[in-house]
Amino acid sequence: MNTTPKLRREGVAGTEEREDCIVKLSPAEPGTGIQIEIEGKSRDFFRDDVFKVFEETLKGMGIDDVKVWSNGKSPLNFTIIARTKAAAIKGGAFE
Repeated sequence: MNTTPKLRREGVAGTEEREDCIVKLSPAEPGTGIQIEIEGKSRDFFRDDVFKVFEETLKGMGIDDVKVWSNGKSPLNFTIIARTKAAAIKGGAFE
């Protein structure tokens, strides 16, 4: 039995409300790694920090090959983490 989580389909979580973000995770080809694209206010000021939060969260869940798209209005780190985990669950990573 393979216990490595793998995204099976697109998963989306979050809202467009202030201090929240929408996170969309999509399956990526094996070996392509974590590919991140962010939009919104966070992009210009906190890009590196937001990338780090996504990478640490996904790697902590054992997800290595995934496309991440996010649009946020100044989300805090715990919000990004929660939305990422919810999107992974909706994307079938733990089925």
